[in-house]
Amino acid sequence: NQRRHCIAMFTTNTSIMDSLCDTCDAGNPFDINSTSINSTLLLLRSYPARVAMLILSASFIIFANLVIKHNQDLRKKINSQQWFLIQMLMHPVIVGGTVYMANITGNEWWGLLGLPFIFNFGAEPMDFTKLPPRVLLIFQLFAYVHHAGPLLACLSCFSIQNNSQFALANSLLYAHAWSLHTLGALDYMKVLRKQKFFWIYMV
Repeated sequence: NQRRHCIAMFTTNTSIMDSLCDTCDAGNPFDINSTSINSTLLLLRSYPARVAMLILSASFIIFANLVIKHNQDLRKKINSQQWFLIQMLMHPVIVGGTVYMANITGNEWWGLLGLPFIFNFGAEPMDFTKLPPRVLLIFQLFAYVHHAGPLLACLSCFSIQNNSQFALANSLLYAHAWSLHTLGALDYMKVLRKQKFFWIYMV
């Protein structure tokens, strides 16, 4: 009886294993080999986009610190251009749109498309020379973390790829955060006073 019981258990377990293997062969996401291959392919596809984003980000940071910071006339000239003001006004749409497209398609190259606008083409609208050295260091650190936010949101490792609900929620979050730039641009154009809308924006 004990032998028959062991044989029955073995037969049952074998059937279960066969069933699991059939499921894995059909593309089960818990298949370790399949998941590993998909992750490798995703990394290889994303690697060039990430390298390009790093290079372009570094270029804008270097331009801002070596050129714009020491030439305030050039910064003011760029900041006063109509195209620059328009891109500032459109930041919520541009940033939110690129995050949405990157998340919904799983294509990180969308982050590179939005990157020049995220960095304001290297011509930051603030005059960093007016800040004390210690404050400047902290301010720039948080400013570049602010810039990095939507770029990181475009990466597959920080998002749920091809999920429409996540893509919409993530894009609306960054669109709202970057709508503060729209208020700043409207304040600069004397359309409104941004301080009056600050608490409304926060709520």
